[in-house]
Amino acid sequence: MNLPPLSDLLTHYLLGVSSLLAITNPFSTIPLLLTLTSGMTERQRRQQATRAARNATIIMLIALFIGGLILEFFSISIAALRIAGGLIVAFLGFRMLFPQPAVKSDGVGESVAERRHDYSLIPLALPSMAGAGSLALVMSYSTTIAELDHPTLKLIGYALAVAGISTVGLIAALVLRAGSRIANRLGSNGLDALARVMGLLMVCIGVQFIGNGIIEFFHIQR
Repeated sequence: MNLPPLSDLLTHYLLGVSSLLAITNPFSTIPLLLTLTSGMTERQRRQQATRAARNATIIMLIALFIGGLILEFFSISIAALRIAGGLIVAFLGFRMLFPQPAVKSDGVGESVAERRHDYSLIPLALPSMAGAGSLALVMSYSTTIAELDHPTLKLIGYALAVAGISTVGLIAALVLRAGSRIANRLGSNGLDALARVMGLLMVCIGVQFIGNGIIEFFHIQR
């Protein structure tokens, strides 16, 4: 068996990173990160950014190796996954548009930031970065690798895919951690206004996800 040249491997790696980075698009997650962590300190916001990138990487790695098996086992289609992601995004958008008043806590010495939820998994990692599109692309990589006719080629394929996903996760962490500088310039009023605008956009994005999922689910001709 002749192994592919290094230049071809590098080309596949760069193409994988560029395509996956375009779909995950961590830059579009920055406004969501800033609005959800508006009551946190800069250190806590950076922690949320790092955890979100790490969680998105883990989710995509799971999708690479067993994502297709999970969806097949539960008879879940990509269209259903897209609809579910749209519902989550729309629900969170409504909460950002119409925030509930803060509830007083009886905890002594408990700060507002400490009472905040951890947003690094939902919605920052899933479905913002590791959404239906990202998971579908990763699972298509897995399907392509599985069709290779030699174990060594499969091993190389999985190694390239893991390296590409890890690179995208590292870039996402750097991009999101830079969002703290934006938050310091906006201030509390700016973040509140950004939260309302982002909430409206999230509702629209969620509805679009649901619509696309319904079209795919029922095979509707556009």
